[in-house]
Amino acid sequence: MASVLEEKDAIRELMARYCFHFDNGEFDAWLDLFTADGAFDLGSRGRFGGRENLQKFLKSLPLTNGVPMMKHCVMNSIVSVDADRATAQSYVVVVRGGDHLALSVAARYADQLEKTGDGWRFSERKVYLDLMSTR
Repeated sequence: MASVLEEKDAIRELMARYCFHFDNGEFDAWLDLFTADGAFDLGSRGRFGGRENLQKFLKSLPLTNGVPMMKHCVMNSIVSVDADRATAQSYVVVVRGGDHLALSVAARYADQLEKTGDGWRFSERKVYLDLMSTR
């Protein structure tokens, strides 16, 4: 049985994989980070629950050469583990590329996680968009 510290480390790695897979356009791997009925909640911008709706969200993204031209930087994570369930909070800033490199979003993630046979997965990732660029 893994210690709480090992579980927290595995969850923080899941959070990092989320950023790398999304930013690199590795969308099948990104989808696999969610439970079968997992949800990505963007508040007023929509809630995408279940694999089919997560795929619809991905298809709506503007891509350049198959990637979304952004980098997610997650920090200040607080993770609480209770057996095979966990919660996490973290800050995220998003840097966008294009004609001008710019910080476009400063936000918070509120995560609900479940430990599955494949490891930790997001059952819900809610985004609170605190600050957004007007560009």
